[in-house]
Amino acid sequence: MTSAGRPDAPVLLVTKLHPPSVLAQTIARERLFERLREGRGLKLSLVAGPAGFGKSTLLAAWREEETRERPVAWVTLDGGDNDAIMLWSHVIEALGRACPALAETIPAELVPAAPLLEVLLPRLVNALTEQGEVVLVLDDFHRLTSAAARETLRWFVDYMPSTLQLVLATRADPALPLGALRAHGQLLELRADDLRFTAPEAHEFLNDRLGLGLAAGDVDLLVTRTEGWPAGIYLAALSLAGKPDKAALVRAFDGTSAHVVDFLSSEVLGAYEPELQAFMLRTSVLERLCVPLCDAVLDGTGSAAALESLARSNLFLIPLDDQRRWFRFHHLFAQLLRVELERREPALVPTLHRRAFEWHDEFGTTDEAIHHAIAAHAFAEAGSLIAGTWVHYVNAGRTSSVLDRLLRFPEATLDGDARLLLVLAWISALRGSEADMRAALARLDRLGELEPGPLPDGFASLQSSLCVLSAAFAWGDVAASLEAGARSVELEGPESPWRPVVTWSLGWGHYCNGDLDQAERWLTETAELAPPADQWIVGTGAIADLSLIAGLRGRHAEQLRLAGAAVDQAREQGLLEAREVGEVHTAHGVALAAHGRREEALPLLEQGVFLRRLWGQPLDLADGLIALATATAGVGDRARAAALFRETEELLAGCPDAGVLPQRLAAAMGAPVPARAELSEREREVLALLSSGLSEREIGQELFLSFNTVHTHVKSLYRKLGVSSRAEAVEFHLGETRRG
Repeated sequence: MTSAGRPDAPVLLVTKLHPPSVLAQTIARERLFERLREGRGLKLSLVAGPAGFGKSTLLAAWREEETRERPVAWVTLDGGDNDAIMLWSHVIEALGRACPALAETIPAELVPAAPLLEVLLPRLVNALTEQGEVVLVLDDFHRLTSAAARETLRWFVDYMPSTLQLVLATRADPALPLGALRAHGQLLELRADDLRFTAPEAHEFLNDRLGLGLAAGDVDLLVTRTEGWPAGIYLAALSLAGKPDKAALVRAFDGTSAHVVDFLSSEVLGAYEPELQAFMLRTSVLERLCVPLCDAVLDGTGSAAALESLARSNLFLIPLDDQRRWFRFHHLFAQLLRVELERREPALVPTLHRRAFEWHDEFGTTDEAIHHAIAAHAFAEAGSLIAGTWVHYVNAGRTSSVLDRLLRFPEATLDGDARLLLVLAWISALRGSEADMRAALARLDRLGELEPGPLPDGFASLQSSLCVLSAAFAWGDVAASLEAGARSVELEGPESPWRPVVTWSLGWGHYCNGDLDQAERWLTETAELAPPADQWIVGTGAIADLSLIAGLRGRHAEQLRLAGAAVDQAREQGLLEAREVGEVHTAHGVALAAHGRREEALPLLEQGVFLRRLWGQPLDLADGLIALATATAGVGDRARAAALFRETEELLAGCPDAGVLPQRLAAAMGAPVPARAELSEREREVLALLSSGLSEREIGQELFLSFNTVHTHVKSLYRKLGVSSRAEAVEFHLGETRRG
């Protein structure tokens, strides 16, 4: 609930959704096309082989033929997809483009908001079941190294419908249950031996497509020397073009990977003019190439002509869009170029990365800007970018991306930067790890006094960020949260983009502490401030919390109205399935139950607990469990209600300060409420006047007391009575009067 803006959808690289262009030189490998079609109805189709075996080219050509019969979605994976949110954002976008009806069922804004394994992927599986036959190609799957991201794929493979053919192209076997799939006949495999060029395929490629005019014996020799390795054959072809004695060069070509780097340097690069060689080597630091970026990295002009020339003559330069504005080198070729660049001009590499960082920074492509800054060892610049943009990543559900980047910093650099340690603390808290958050704060504490001054993420100061973090993440300590919240109010003024987070934290803290007047005041301010600040998470949560307060006070019509407003706003903002706003479902369920609609309420209360459990805050979860247990008991399921009550007791027992939640639990269980402390004479006077319907300000006038003094008495008598609202206090007073 600490996002500082509307949860934006991740910025997608549309070029990743385009398969490599099928160039005129590409041959149609019908024997492999037929094998791929045999993957229909199977769990997984695997195209696996080392670099340069033509996996992407094969699948791109197959896709062109296959789209005549069924839709084919394509995603080329890269390091950014180790963030599972980015991975599934690209997958769902690709599937939506291939199957427009699917885009309506699974809107893009659902991806950053909904828990992946618990909500999003089950919905996707259900939608695909209704879709009919479709193919999903995930190219360069070996670049997916994150265990968390791979786990989501494992789940998807287990549950996806048979109408989806999932095709993975990879250099290494994926961490999926291949043995089990193979044993059950659910795995199609194309391996390196399948992908090797046959002599007829090599003849078609070298002579029919490239027009080299090689003798049949020379083609056979090349196939033998390269063992059919497509990249090796093509590297040889690059050096043969325009040479008079092709046969001699074929005999000199070793073709094994151990000699490829030397061959690249002496023959392939040597076939180009020095300017074009330099262009390829120096731009190899880039994942994606376009004319302005290349000009910036090379600190000159002429990139347009170089790219045009290479696009015509080099199959290892792959267009990434239909307009041919963006390109990339084949990954194998790029690796070879980088090795050669390190050999020839090692001192230039950091400079090239810095220029790439500056270009991406100027044009707002933050992912690549941070990548190149870190590669250039420009940690100060990378740190500033992270400190200024981490909130946007959080809003897009990409906490993993921020964490991965921070972990690429040297420990000493991170330990010397208070901004980044605070970001690390925020990210840890948002990921539900109290231990990691406290570890980051301990490292921050070792830096001593924090420097004053505003931060690029909108906080008034480092100290303010620390206070707001402590207020927003209570970890079961109401008193600590309220103390930090009071300090945060002083530090973050009314115009601060973080003010709604501060006011929500105070409202929620007072709600847990039984001070409903104060809670209502702060939560009302949150609901008013949140929309202009694009603080939809805390704003929506505040409306739900106000509904719960109205219910505690017996104002059931208002309770239902507020619950409906919270649901509507959550739906409008794509937050209905977000784990941060589980109280929306709880509040809706409690409101329906209060109107006698218990059967309708139960699924909502279950969903509230489900999401609040994912959020991981103990007081938040306890509040949802009490509501669910109460409703469960109300429909006669006493055994389950008892289990839920026991879970809540254990949860609250582990909290440093659970406020009045233990009393609410006891009341819900029907157990004797803990003995109440004796009220003072003044508190009894205040209680009697509360029962008369006077406001606290009017009570102050009646007793010649200040408003603050009356409020202190009200708070004290609530605690002593073990109640959390005026309605409960009045009910106690009436009972005492009747007994008297």
